[in-house]
Amino acid sequence: MSVKFFSCSLVLYFSLTSAVGPGSETSLQQGPRDCGDVYLSGGQYEDYYVIFPNPIKPDEADLAYCSIKDGFLSRNGSIPRTNAKNCQDLKDGGMSESGLNVIYPYLDHAESPILVYCDQSTLNGGWTVFQRRDVYPTQLDFYKSSDEYSLGFGNVGTEFWLGNDILHELTQQSVSELYVELTSFDGVTKYALYNMFNVGNKTAYDGPFALTLEHYSGTAGDSLARHNGMAFSTFDEDNDECDTYNCAESFKGGWWYSRRTCYGGRGANLNGVHFAEAEHNDQSAFWWFFSSGSYSLKKIVMMTRGLKQQ
Repeated sequence: MSVKFFSCSLVLYFSLTSAVGPGSETSLQQGPRDCGDVYLSGGQYEDYYVIFPNPIKPDEADLAYCSIKDGFLSRNGSIPRTNAKNCQDLKDGGMSESGLNVIYPYLDHAESPILVYCDQSTLNGGWTVFQRRDVYPTQLDFYKSSDEYSLGFGNVGTEFWLGNDILHELTQQSVSELYVELTSFDGVTKYALYNMFNVGNKTAYDGPFALTLEHYSGTAGDSLARHNGMAFSTFDEDNDECDTYNCAESFKGGWWYSRRTCYGGRGANLNGVHFAEAEHNDQSAFWWFFSSGSYSLKKIVMMTRGLKQQ
């Protein structure tokens, strides 16, 4: 069997395989049946996984929280197989509560389930959350490589980056919009909404995972304007068009950096260093126009959905 991991939430899926002998019929193994299968297939973390426990109904998925250390399994309830490509599809299908769900965003890999968090309350819901940061006893480091940002990392139940590959797939399904919710350490919450949001593919002519957005509205100020049109940069893949240094190294994150924001500020660095208290620091996770400077934010949520009449 071939095994693939989507490290944003360490969701595991198995390719459809044949277990056949002479004269026998083909049997299809949809995925791991329990946490034991996850462990035997190389799982090493305490996290949420997608499992397929019912051989009679191979399309019925469960969410399982597996502690690989002791093989413990707990389920959050059965999730019937759907054709949902995103959280908007789930909302349209009657799922009105926010929480963890399984979607199938890959148009060319229909059997690839991805565990996501759906926000079904903000502006009528339908949002697929692709980044979240908050203050936890152990902070997740977002200073990652290009490959890690492509695949995603973290725990979808807490802090994570869903992955540039998945983000590209989500924004190709239809014209999409972006919602960013920001909270400061003194409890002030602001938002930014872009009614056109797209992330290109890894091999696009304008650079890997290039950002396109338009039509800002909100209370946080437009701190993404200077990032518009830029490819994604990390410490090991510099696409910021800055001649003197790598902005990802200087700002300690992965982002759509540009020379205009590296030199002149007035941008955003939401994957920068997440301090445990308010800091005025260019390496912090900041949104410039939130407070007219590079002041670290306490909580950040980024999410996308297809643009439609809500």
